[in-house]
Amino acid sequence: MALHRKYVGRSAFTLVELLVVIAIIGILVGLLLPAVQAAREAARRMSCSNNLKQYGLALHNYHDAYKAFPSLVLSDWNRIHPPISWQVQILPQMEQTGLYNSLNMSGVAWDTVIPAPTDPNRRARQIQVPYARCPSDAWDPNNGWAQTNYCGNLGSQRVPSADGNCNTWMAAGVNYDQLGWADHGNHNAINGLSGMMGRLGPKIGFNAVKDGTSQVIHVGEVLPECHDHLSGWWDFNGMGNAHAGTQVPLNTMTTCAASQAEATQRGYTNPQCFTKSNWNYSWGFRSNHTGGAQFLYVDGSVRFISQTVNYNTYQSLGGRADARPISDGDL
Repeated sequence: MALHRKYVGRSAFTLVELLVVIAIIGILVGLLLPAVQAAREAARRMSCSNNLKQYGLALHNYHDAYKAFPSLVLSDWNRIHPPISWQVQILPQMEQTGLYNSLNMSGVAWDTVIPAPTDPNRRARQIQVPYARCPSDAWDPNNGWAQTNYCGNLGSQRVPSADGNCNTWMAAGVNYDQLGWADHGNHNAINGLSGMMGRLGPKIGFNAVKDGTSQVIHVGEVLPECHDHLSGWWDFNGMGNAHAGTQVPLNTMTTCAASQAEATQRGYTNPQCFTKSNWNYSWGFRSNHTGGAQFLYVDGSVRFISQTVNYNTYQSLGGRADARPISDGDL
């Protein structure tokens, strides 16, 4: 009987032993979780990089066919031509020929109804191609436009804000180069546009990239949440066309806040300029990747640029013909 009672007494853990085990498990989980999260973000970043590489191949294939890179050329703001972005123009090169052929390209009627089994009234602008979003960003304004995290490079451009008190980066020769004088890149000639793409044109080829194709940004990451041009990657006036440049420092998040109080609480630069129509701030490259963002260069390579990059170097990467060479040590 004594032996039996002794055996029964040892059949379970004591409360102290259970608490010790739980504490050990908690410590192990706490040590493991950051590593798991880092691995997931590394995978998301690689997927994002692959998206940019697809853009690079498509842009080069487009150039091979048309001897210039895509850019919308409008006669005026009356949209005589279909108001599509460069991303729509390269759909055939992105293995989306069926979608491209389904669009009505006559006049302003490009936004064709393309029925889906669950939505017979689905419009083209609602269709999301898989390569247009970075998996590190899931924000969606739910406004009927398929969104993107990639934008053509406007360059080292003059981009004034709606609020004249929020024109922080507007010094000629510092915040925009000698070619970037046209406000917001609204110019249909090469003279006036610093980067590789503009909302109104022009079509730029390799011959216009005077600084070398390995030293000029072609496409970079953006966050829809921080922008006010929310017609996605479809429209010429959407953030995916040419609504980001290097005038504002990389990963400036001021306009990502919903209020001045939120911008202040997050420690953003000049929180009073949080309104998204302050384009001197919102028209910048940024990402949810820690410490910087990824960029496609004109030569087709994809590189990560740190948000601590020297500002003058960043301007040089934005402009295609500023005659300011960049060495590996500058990045």
